[in-house]
Amino acid sequence: MNVSLKVKLTISYVLLSLFLVGSLLVVSNHLLEKKFQCYVIHNQEKKNQNIVHLVSEQFGENGEFPNMDMLENIGNTALSQGLILMVDDWKNNQLFCMSTLDSQVCDNMLDSMRSNMVKVYPHFNGQYVEKDYDVTKNGSKVATVTLGYYGPYFYNDEDIEFIGVLNQVLIGVGALSLIIAALLGFYMANRISKPIKKVIDQTRQIEEGNYTERLDLVSKTKETNQLIQSVNRLANTLQRQQNLQKRMARDYAHEIRTPLAALQSNLEAMIDGVLDVTPERLESCRVEILRLTKMISDIDKIVQIENDSVKLEKTQFDLLEAIHQVVSNFQQELTGQQIRIEVSTNPCEIYADRDKMIQVIINLLSNAIKYTDNGGKIQIIANTFANKTEFIVSDTGVGIEEEDLPNIFEHLYRTDKSRDRSSGGSGIGLSVVKAIIDAHGGHIEVKSQVGKGSQFIVTLPS
Repeated sequence: MNVSLKVKLTISYVLLSLFLVGSLLVVSNHLLEKKFQCYVIHNQEKKNQNIVHLVSEQFGENGEFPNMDMLENIGNTALSQGLILMVDDWKNNQLFCMSTLDSQVCDNMLDSMRSNMVKVYPHFNGQYVEKDYDVTKNGSKVATVTLGYYGPYFYNDEDIEFIGVLNQVLIGVGALSLIIAALLGFYMANRISKPIKKVIDQTRQIEEGNYTERLDLVSKTKETNQLIQSVNRLANTLQRQQNLQKRMARDYAHEIRTPLAALQSNLEAMIDGVLDVTPERLESCRVEILRLTKMISDIDKIVQIENDSVKLEKTQFDLLEAIHQVVSNFQQELTGQQIRIEVSTNPCEIYADRDKMIQVIINLLSNAIKYTDNGGKIQIIANTFANKTEFIVSDTGVGIEEEDLPNIFEHLYRTDKSRDRSSGGSGIGLSVVKAIIDAHGGHIEVKSQVGKGSQFIVTLPS
């Protein structure tokens, strides 16, 4: 059974409070009980001393025996305090014994004490005990006072009532604490779960394809704020990807429709006899077919590179050697456009997929040649640092408008909206470059000024 976060948090607060309050009550009750027992024992000793003092005053200065009526009065006083009085002379001859005088009352008193203690402590190990005190006059022992009581300590009716009231107060405090904890837990759980519920509603909107709504909510909880920001960023990313997919679909349709329309019109005209079937016209159709094939091949490359299941075949190789290999393949174009090219001479060992990195170099160099005027210059620099490898392809070409810089790595994006396919290509090359660099865990950025040229900076982890 699924339980809501609010219920779980509330139950957690209650259980935690129950544990804390219960522990506090147990500890408090234990400490209070120990203190009260010490108080009772101390008070018992004071009562004993008072009775002994009363008996001692009844003896004369020279040890004359007290009046028996006075001892009986003191015995009754002691009995009211839970004590059984006995007095012996210095020869241990018994002078007075309250239990002998009224054994029934003494037995009833002890039974009452035993009953009270069992009510409070069902397993209390108590028994009748006696304690002796010497009575001295002029430095000589004249008698021994023995006090019998239920020990090691006992509670009278007032003590039992006090303990009952104390336990009721503690139970009341515990119950009140649990109620407050439940209310506080519900309040806190509601505060925590409320923004999360809004996040859930927002994710459902995203799930249904609505990426326009954003969470305008600020929480005082750090993790909740991070969750809100993550959901908003997810919506932004999905909306951007949705727009990109729409534009890509439109651009792909346009890119494919144009050569297909040209092919269709030429073939229909030749079939209908409007145009003669000449090698030149057939060659034009073949060129359009090759252009379509190359475009589809480029799209396949993007799909393959961006597919997470594709694994890079990394090896250790010299990046500089790969650069020289690519440059030699473009030498005819460079010479034809009178473009000077400079390549750094320091070896640069890297661990990467060699074929895909050659594809990166080909695309960047081809791009630089395409937009560099005759007599211009292209420079390629490669360096290895402690934790990264960096290579830069810079040119003195036409440059890129600042508004186009954030989008040049997107599929089919063209910085020159007016150029045709023959001059501008398919607009896929730089997106392939970025996909390869991302697959290697690297980074690519571009710096450019219109009329001064562009600089593409590729960084790869070592």
